[in-house]
Amino acid sequence: MTLPNIRMDTPIQYRIKVSGSISEEWFSFYDSMVLEIQDTDGLRPLTTLTGPVTDQAALISMLALLYDMQCPLLSVECLL
Repeated sequence: MTLPNIRMDTPIQYRIKVSGSISEEWFSFYDSMVLEIQDTDGLRPLTTLTGPVTDQAALISMLALLYDMQCPLLSVECLL
C-alpha cells in the first residue's frame, strides 16, 4: 500500500463526526466547512463537519473546541 504524502503544514480535507449539535456562532468561524446535522429520533443529534482544515494545528484546535462544547468525538476521517 502506498501512503499519500501528507504534511503537517498543508491543508487537507477532513470529515469530522460528533454527537450533539453545533451553534451557528461557532460554525461561522469555520466558514469553509460544510455542516450537516442529522436528527437521531430523540437522541443527541449527529453533526458532520466536512471541508478543508488549514493544517494539523488547526485540526487540533478544532477538536479541542468541540471537546469544550461537550460534543463527543465519533470519528475524524482524512479525505484524500
